[in-house]
Amino acid sequence: MKNNFKKIILVASVFSAMMAGSAYAATQAEVDYVTGPAFGLNADQYETTLDSYKQQQEAELVAKEDEEIAALRASARGRSVGKFKAYAYSLDTDPSNITTAGTRPTVGRTIAADWSVLPRGTRVRIGDSDTIYVVEDTGGNIKGKTIDIFMNNDSEARAHGVRYPELYVVEGDAKDAQQKIDAILARRAERQASQNK
Repeated sequence: MKNNFKKIILVASVFSAMMAGSAYAATQAEVDYVTGPAFGLNADQYETTLDSYKQQQEAELVAKEDEEIAALRASARGRSVGKFKAYAYSLDTDPSNITTAGTRPTVGRTIAADWSVLPRGTRVRIGDSDTIYVVEDTGGNIKGKTIDIFMNNDSEARAHGVRYPELYVVEGDAKDAQQKIDAILARRAERQASQNK
């Protein structure tokens, strides 16, 4: 009973000092005396409980970030312009090494399109891909809702064949959204790296 009374007095003095804005600094022994037995925990159990709490907090933060990323991804995807017929070509089939726009074709960037449908310089996402292509070329058979994707070589182009993906035009807001996603993921990686030290 005497020990319980002593503990109550210690807790009251710590809290009253905190409420008064005093710079009271409890010793580790006082903290252990108040927290450990108050929760019925020894030092190891207290540490395990603290770790579990931190893991729970991190999981909740990651879930909140994932919700934000999902909303941003929907925005970053761009504006759907429907399904397009998608061919592929390479320097093997078009050795000029220059696009109609006057640029050098680049794998993972250059596509050919009908400029009356997708004007020169239009940025597009093909299906669920994270790659953003730029309309830089045209072609004799590329009319209407048709695109031609530049690839490394003819065998890659043949392997691609003809597909019918949905196309999304990526405009200003989509680029901003992708940058925000990248920033969230970078902060998360940095936070988790510091926790694992």
